Amino acid sequence: MGWKDHLHFGLAQALGLHHEDPVVQQLTGLRRVGGMVYELDDEMRNVGDEQPQARARAYYGAAQVLVTFADAFVLDAFLDPDHPKHVPHVTFLQAAHFYRQVPDLVNAVRRELAYPGSGRTPLPVLPGPRFEAEGRCPIEHLLAMQRAAEKTEELLGTRIELLEGAVGHADKIKTAVLMMTDARTKKSSADLILGAIRRGERVPNETHEQAEGFFYDGVLRTYLYAAQELALPGVTASAPRTEDEDEAPEPNPRRIVQLAPDGGQPGYQPGGSGGMGLGNGGLNWGTLITADIVGNLVGDLLGGMFGGGNNNWF
Repeated sequence: MGWKDHLHFGLAQALGLHHEDPVVQQLTGLRRVGGMVYELDDEMRNVGDEQPQARARAYYGAAQVLVTFADAFVLDAFLDPDHPKHVPHVTFLQAAHFYRQVPDLVNAVRRELAYPGSGRTPLPVLPGPRFEAEGRCPIEHLLAMQRAAEKTEELLGTRIELLEGAVGHADKIKTAVLMMTDARTKKSSADLILGAIRRGERVPNETHEQAEGFFYDGVLRTYLYAAQELALPGVTASAPRTEDEDEAPEPNPRRIVQLAPDGGQPGYQPGGSGGMGLGNGGLNWGTLITADIVGNLVGDLLGGMFGGGNNNWF
């Protein structure tokens, strides 16, 4: 746990986080953005298995999984409304990254339902960069990834059971089922490492990093792909399987969350009048414990959605 997390955790313990705490308010705002996906439930209920609607189902599946990831990452802040637990900064940033993809995916689903082939978001949907703390990630971050994996497996497992009972779907879901089988093996390896860390055993930095990679690439990325394969078989055939592959025009797909000279966080900065940009400036950690945070992130997000701006949204 970095010194910022220690500071915030200490303040939370001393002052007592509650539902009016600015950090919790900010997380609540982000969860509302994720709630856009649930607005699609009624619209998707009558969508059949016809090929022209497969892209809509792929977008919808990806959006559901990303929201499941993000909600699981910040769950600790909402288990007990009167006494929210601390969410590490790196965990907050990773969840925000997942949430920020939701509006585009929701729009893509609706465009596809209106006119098949009109969705502008590229398929397959990728998870994007993995955020990392300077040094070892807090154990809470690993636990968040583990929780996200388990909740997503429940989501996809239920869907697979329904499809297995439908006529003619056995071959269509084969790739997704095998993906999830492989992911469970990677999760077992990551769980073993996490268990050793929780027991206080000495775990080398390389092994700690390996657990993060197993969770993010081996499990979360794979589940995101499996959700899309269930709707549109073959869509992820050429997609990158690890964060080290070229999934974006950035030299380094991972984002290191570290202290900048001005006290900010490199790789995460306010993006201007309409959104939050991911760049080389910093979001001062102090804003995460002031009332300004709601305006800084949620206000900018809504500005990007409804009021113009650069539409990066985070």
